[in-house]
Order: sequence, then C-alpha cells, then structure tokens
Amino acid sequence: MKASTSGWKSTSSSSNSVAQDAGKYWFSTSCAMAVIAQRRSSSSSPKGSGGINFGGGGSSSKHEMADVKALLFLALVCCSALAVNIKSKGRLNSNEADAIAFLDQYNSEYGPILNQYVIASWNYETNLTDENAAAVGEAGAVAGAYYAEASATAATFDTTNFSEDTKRQLSYLDSVSLDDAESEELYNILSEMGSIYASYQACRSNPTTGVNECMYIEPELTELMAEVGNYDDHLWAWEAWHNGVGRQLRPLYLRYVELSNKQARLNGYADYGDQWRQKYETTEMETIVQDLYSQVEPLYKQLHAYIRRKLYNAYGADKINLRGPLPAHLLGDMWGRFWVNLNPIAIPYPEKPSTDPSPEMIRQNYTVERMFRTGNDFYTSMGLLPVPDTFWNLSMLEKPTDGREVACHATAWDFYDGKDFRIRMCARVVFEDFQTVHHELGHIQYFMQYAFQPLNYRDGANDGFHEAVGELMSMSFSTTKHLNTLGLLNVPDDPEVDMNFLLFQALNTISTLPFHLIQDTWRWSMFRGDIPDAELNDQYWAEKARVVGVAPPVGRDPASDLDITALFHVCNDYDMIRYFMRTFFQYQFNEVLCEAAGHVGPLYKCDFYNSTAAGDALAEMLRLGASKPWQDAMEAMTGQRDVLATPLLNYFEPLRVWLEAENAKNGEFIGWDLPATKEKAPVFLKDKLRGKLDVTSPKINKEAAKYLAPIFAEALQSLRKVRL
Repeated sequence: MKASTSGWKSTSSSSNSVAQDAGKYWFSTSCAMAVIAQRRSSSSSPKGSGGINFGGGGSSSKHEMADVKALLFLALVCCSALAVNIKSKGRLNSNEADAIAFLDQYNSEYGPILNQYVIASWNYETNLTDENAAAVGEAGAVAGAYYAEASATAATFDTTNFSEDTKRQLSYLDSVSLDDAESEELYNILSEMGSIYASYQACRSNPTTGVNECMYIEPELTELMAEVGNYDDHLWAWEAWHNGVGRQLRPLYLRYVELSNKQARLNGYADYGDQWRQKYETTEMETIVQDLYSQVEPLYKQLHAYIRRKLYNAYGADKINLRGPLPAHLLGDMWGRFWVNLNPIAIPYPEKPSTDPSPEMIRQNYTVERMFRTGNDFYTSMGLLPVPDTFWNLSMLEKPTDGREVACHATAWDFYDGKDFRIRMCARVVFEDFQTVHHELGHIQYFMQYAFQPLNYRDGANDGFHEAVGELMSMSFSTTKHLNTLGLLNVPDDPEVDMNFLLFQALNTISTLPFHLIQDTWRWSMFRGDIPDAELNDQYWAEKARVVGVAPPVGRDPASDLDITALFHVCNDYDMIRYFMRTFFQYQFNEVLCEAAGHVGPLYKCDFYNSTAAGDALAEMLRLGASKPWQDAMEAMTGQRDVLATPLLNYFEPLRVWLEAENAKNGEFIGWDLPATKEKAPVFLKDKLRGKLDVTSPKINKEAAKYLAPIFAEALQSLRKVRL
C-alpha cells in the first residue's frame, strides 16, 4: 500500500461490474430486513427502539451482532436461488428485442434506485451515526429487491444469437452461488478474516520506557515500519503481526479457497484464479504477465542491488548480506510492497534542491479548495470536463470541524445520475495530498466521461484502467516542469535532480512489480491445487526469494504460518494483479499522451498540461467505460491492442543507466543467492507456461459499524474509486 494513502479499502470490485457487485449485497439487505422485521415483532427491545441496538444491551449485544452478520448474508442465497428457479422454468426467450426492452427498463428504473443507495452510503461515511447506518440498510432493501428481480429476468434469455452488446450487458446480471449452508459459511469466513485483520493488536513492553503498549496496523505499526534505522523494532513488529494475524487466518483461508473454487466452478470457471483472470477477457493472462515481467526484471534487479547496499550502510554487515535477498521487515512497510519510505537513505544526491513543494504551498497560502481548483484546471486545460458546480458544495474535501466522525480515506464517488460526482477526503496542504487530489480527480473524469453509458458499462475497462488514469495524471502533475510552471518550484534543469526524481518514482513503482506478481501467481497455483497444504508457506517464501529477492527475517513454521494472508487484499478476497497491470497501463498511456502533446525530450519531463490533443486522446478511451473489452479501449487511445513494457522502460532508461554505473562502481552483485533451505523453488507458473509455450433495518452503533467495516467496504468499494 502506498505510504501516502494508508488504509484498508481497495480500489475496485472483484466482480464484473458495479451494478452486479452492489446488487448482490443489496439483495442480501433486502432478505435480511424481512427476517429482522420478524424478529423485531417478538423481541424484547424497548418500544420505539427502531430495531436491533448494538453496544448498550450487555451480553445480548454479542448475539445481536451475530444475528445481523448472518442476516446481511442472506441475499447471496436468495438471489442465487431465485435466478436458478427462473432458469429452470420452461423455454428460454430468444427474442433479442425483448431483451433490449428489458435492459432499457432496467437502466431507467435502477439508476434512480442506485442513486438513492449511494446517497445513503455517502451520508453514512460522512457522518458515522446509527441513524445513517440504518438508512443505508433501508435503501439497500429497495435496491436489492429490484436487482434480484432483474437478475432473475436476465436469466430467462437465450443469448446464443444476440448481438455482442446485448450479450455483454446481460452477462453482468448473471451469477450462481453456492448452496445455502456453504454460502453462509463462505460469508462468515470472509467476515471473520476481515475482523481479525482489522482488530489485531501487537503488544509489548516498550524497550525504552518499559510501558506496556499495543499497536494496530493503522496507524501505529505502519508508522513504525516506515521509519528507517531501528532493526529490532522492525523485527518485533514484523514477527508480531505475521504470527498474530497469519496464524489465525490460515485455517480460515484454506476453507475459503475450497469454497471459492467450488463457487467459481458453478459459474463455469476452472477455479477461482481462473475467474480472476477472466476479468481481463483473455485466456492468455498468465503468459502476458510473465512476459511483461521478464522485460522489466533486469531493471528491478539493478534497483534491488542498489537498495541492498543502502540497507547495508544503514544496518551493517551483520544484518545485510550483500549477496543475499533483502530482509522483508526493512523495506518501509509491513509487507515490503512499496519502498518509498527508504528514499531518505536511498536518494542519489541528497544535497540537491528538494522537489517537494510543500513549504512553498504554505508560503503561498494554499488552501485545500485551491488545491482542488488547481487540479480541476489541470484537466480542463486539456479540454476535458470540469467537475460540476455541485462538486464544490457536496464533496467533503477536508475533515469536518463540527465534531462528526467520518471516514477519511480519499475516495471518488459516482452517484449514477450523470451529474453528481464527489470526492471524500480529509486533505491537508501538503504535496502528498496535492498528488492524491489529481489522482482522485482522474477517477471523477472517468466517471463523467462514461456517464452516458448503460449502468452495467459505467466502470473502467478493467480493474487496472481506473487506477492507471488517476496515477497517470498525478505523475504528470508531479514533474518538476509542471511544478515550476505553477510557481511552486524553482528547480534548475539538473540531471542530478532528475535522478532523485526518477529514483523516487522507481521506489513507488518498479519495486512493486514482482511483489504484486507473486501475490497472484502463487495464489493462482494454490487455487489450482498445485501446492500441498503442508508446503504452502515454505513454497510461498521460496517463490518470493526466487522472484522478488526477499526473505523472512526469522524462521517460519510450515504447519502454523501462512504469511501471505497477513495482507489486507489477500484476507479480504481481492486480486492484486490489477496493481501489476496498472503500472504498465499507466506508462503506456503516458507515452501516447506525451506524443499527442508534442513533447520532446525525456518522458519523465513530460507534462501534458494545456494539451487538448492529449485530452482528446484520453477522452476517447474514457468514454468507452466497460462497454468493450479492455483491448478495444487500449486501441482507442494508443492504437495498440496489447499492453507493453517498453513505455515503462523508456521512462526509466536514464535511471537504468545510472544504476548500472553506480552498482558497477560499488562492485555490487546483481541478483541474489537463494537461501539454502529454499533453494529448490516450486514448479510454479513460469515452468507451466514454458511447457505451454513449447507445446426495516437494523440500527448499528459505532462499535458494530467498526466490526462490520469489511462488510460495508465490500459493498461500497464499487460505488467509488479509492487510491491504493
């Protein structure tokens, strides 16, 4: 997770569309309301209490909380059963005109219902009260009932001879679930895993003060891991987190794998990993990602060797082996995902002028609103759409000072009425947040451009596209050229300043590529059944050592540990290949827009501010939304149907040359020796591919809302885009 945007929420849904994912959740609420109503009629709650009350009823609150968890789950069962029943009754309708009429009605009727649910969700997240939580459930009951009926109707059509567009729209409304007992079990497992992750505290006696202290992952452990220098602190935190979380999650995760695979097969996939890959609408996804990484691996290895030397200088020869993998606990976060927090010890020329304009922003009396208006100007300068007037009085751009409790993590929201788009953020006047402003406005631009599309197409072309657009615009804004134009920097054209900038960019991107790749290629192998349960953790670290060049700092117990689960995305059922693909999309888009803008010179100096040609090229792709396969959307902007590594490599070419010279000067060993106990890497994806190529609602108080946060997150993530 990026250091600038720590949080537990993910970027986009693991389903094929916003409406499909949200609809499943909402129908669960609808079913739950009926049962709650029945229970309320016989409950002993005080008259007028409005439903189940958490937090104030002694021991009964635990049981009531469990009731609501179970009740929220019911829609998955109801919706699936209804669709299956419809499919089994009589002959399917092969009249495409009827299907088109149904879709037209669905879009006209469901949009306003969806809008009301998003409004209720917004009100809750910007004012965390029991009443607002209840309103979310009530709006969800209405939306869920409608979606269930629409899903069942969609299942009555025989689409064999329909147009591709009609087939595509209907496909977003079609899914089959497990039977009642297994659906409930899977739901409960996911809920429990999310709760373990969110609630675990690592406790110790402070080595300096002797005072007992306990730390959550956010913010305490995250802040501790971001600091460079205290080896023992990092070791304690890493071991406490992975032992405390991973060992609890292991048995739950193994059962989650079994049930997820079974559900995927019911829907026609080979396994759950296959279902994830099919979101990219190609059967060659495994080959694509391996080919992309093979092209950037030499650059990663140069960066790895350079960082290993810097860690050696910081921690000493007894802690860092100059021929070995990097210790996983010294890379700037709990998982070694982003290395940006190592920049203070890694910056090539620390004596050069800083490229952080935060002090100048303060001197010029920047406000949060000015940051957003400056960002909006960046987009309109390219001929892109301005945010609507309502954006300025309906968004939450700063943390309220009226005492409300709010969710602060930066998110962009689409209200599905074609005119209401908002950002919720507790922005500060610092450059880090200024970058996030431009990123979130990228999501808003995407929303506005595809707002005319049918509901099921109002999403990015794939999981990586939405994120790539936001990162792309933030990257262009962050160039020294653009910041000089804004009067926030006065940095001369200096190749050493350029190298500082490029190294920081690499710590934020290049370092993540093998991490994201292995998180999913290993899970693909696990979903396929290629890894015996007894070898799961050993083979995970063997693959991490082989590809990422990272090793655990202490011995691991193969019978108890499953360290991959101690990451939010894994235990909360999100794929991570979206982040791998995002990085390549981002630089591919950047190269094309720089060319359209008439940029001459190094790509890292490109700024497409004021280029309407670049804006036109971007808008053409954004308007497609999810109406076409991502390859078609890619072709609309780049003229290419394939994702390429060359734009990323071109961008970082000066850094590659510098790293090679620096590493050669220091006599660095490029690569790493595998730990003796893990020297035999598992037969994983790479080897398989080689062979292939050769041949009324509950009332929920704050305590309950916090406990149920993963449930709300899963439903709400599709409604707005989160920088992660």
